[in-house]
Amino acid sequence: MKRFTQHIIRCALALMVFHAAPALAQEAPMTTPAQDAFRIPFETFTLDNGLKVFLLRDNTLPIVAINLWFDVGSKDEPVGRTGFAHLFEHLMFMGTEKVPDIDILLETGGGSNNASTREDVTNYFAVAPENMLETLIFIEADRLANLADSMTQEKLDKQRDVVLNERKQAIENQPYGQMWIDIPTVMYPEGHPYAHSVIGSAEDIRSATLSDVIDFFHTYYVPANATLVLAGDFQSDHARALVEKYFGAISAQPRQASLRIPQMTHPVIRRHVIEDEVQIPRLRLMWHSPAFMAEGDAELDILASILCKGKNSRLTNALVYEQQIASGVSCAQASAMASTFVIEAMPLPGTSVEQLEEAILLELKNLIEGGVTQAEFDRTKNSIEMSFVKQLQSVLSRADDFNSFYFYASSTDFPAADWARYQQATPETLMQIATTLFSDDTRRATIVVMPKSQGEL
Repeated sequence: MKRFTQHIIRCALALMVFHAAPALAQEAPMTTPAQDAFRIPFETFTLDNGLKVFLLRDNTLPIVAINLWFDVGSKDEPVGRTGFAHLFEHLMFMGTEKVPDIDILLETGGGSNNASTREDVTNYFAVAPENMLETLIFIEADRLANLADSMTQEKLDKQRDVVLNERKQAIENQPYGQMWIDIPTVMYPEGHPYAHSVIGSAEDIRSATLSDVIDFFHTYYVPANATLVLAGDFQSDHARALVEKYFGAISAQPRQASLRIPQMTHPVIRRHVIEDEVQIPRLRLMWHSPAFMAEGDAELDILASILCKGKNSRLTNALVYEQQIASGVSCAQASAMASTFVIEAMPLPGTSVEQLEEAILLELKNLIEGGVTQAEFDRTKNSIEMSFVKQLQSVLSRADDFNSFYFYASSTDFPAADWARYQQATPETLMQIATTLFSDDTRRATIVVMPKSQGEL
């Protein structure tokens, strides 16, 4: 989520973009004077093969970042191919004939790289000294152009083993790990794009073939299905020439139509109990919530902090300090094409899960009946906005946030449009969405992880 405050961001962004060049092809949506005060200048162009490119020039520090988003995630996996998007993310680091080891090439020059796969998207990113700009661009263009031709059964088997081992470490052998496999089926009906976990089933991962991998590459890893953001210390003309030189040589391929993600209001399963090899129970309450940038999304982000962030937050204060029935409590508005609002807590010895759940629901009831004060609303909103301003100091984070906003909102009005959402939020609009979610018990899913030794809940 992107968070801003009017006063501080003017100073922060003034420092970040002071040396930025005028945009050659900058999109200019209608804005207010206040929003214009802290817009990040950018230049944009689209290659003949469909690749959309954004240049965010900032010569403050001699570093550059590259950020490439592909419109493919676990939502795009058909039945029998769960976990495939994540498996392919690993395969993208197996190298090509020209660059057999990406990590060594980057690290010897002082750079680093990584990637992530989510329900909606797979993104690849790297940061390095400014003299490695051409190297960063070349690496990404090379594997987009040549990875399929360089793929072998040996590479597939190696990364398959890595992913299966990762699944064991992060899920199967991890306390409370089974919960992450079960959450999608609790929240989404069969056939929904989010109805399976991102890491997928071990059986599906094992059954992936070399032809499956190559077909997946040709379907989703095409220029028209990607957005490239460069940020940092470069000359715009030079950066554009390098992008055109390396990415422009890749042939155009049809783009797979983006999936429409159905929005949900009620979970499939109201209460789900898991027995696991754990010592302490774990309680997780979940609600379907507005998608990223939809009405109510920013308000729930603020509400998550009002409830759980800091000693004076409502749930933390009530459960951890006053009643002393929980070791901790956390809240989040997990925004995506389809979002969820989450409250999670673990009871202290002597407190049952039922008691903890009852206490949480009572605090939510008090919230609905009494509302939030303007003071706690403003204090929490300012804290959220400050955190994101700090995050923008990194060119790597800035590139990723810009790409994220464009991906989800189809807008380049970043960060001004995100700032506006939080400025327009009020205690009244927050209470509207909170009342909608919390006053109807049928909208809540309760997931409980219990120690096996205690038997059924």
